[in-house]
Order: sequence, then C-alpha cells, then structure tokens
Amino acid sequence: MTFANAGSVSLSYDGDPRASYLVLDGTNVTIQRVEYDLEREANDLLHSDLPYAGWVSQILRTGNYLPPTT
Repeated sequence: MTFANAGSVSLSYDGDPRASYLVLDGTNVTIQRVEYDLEREANDLLHSDLPYAGWVSQILRTGNYLPPTT
C-alpha cells in the first residue's frame, strides 16, 4: 500500500474543504478525506502577515477556487 500527497490541505478546489490524501493499493486508487479544524486554520491565516491571507482563507472555507479580489 502506498500513500501520496493529493495536494495542499483543502486546496483541491473540488468543493470539499476537508484535508485529503491518495491511497494506492495495487491498482485501486482512492482519495480519503479527513476532518480538521478548518476555522482555526482560516483564522490563523487571517491573523498572519502572509500576502493574500484573506483570499486563501476564503478558498479554505469553501473548498473552491475563487478569483482574487482587487
């Protein structure tokens, strides 16, 4: 059995904000979802000095890509 990173946590843009990982078991491939403290992550991001923190925080909360606002 092999595990692989399916992308950044909650930045898969498929509408599901949970964390995800890929499981390869022979020829079977599945994506597993894991609950995590999304609100804490989004709030920590909002209170950081990182550029575009508000924009990325919205993407984390929705699980969907949103165009940046200017």
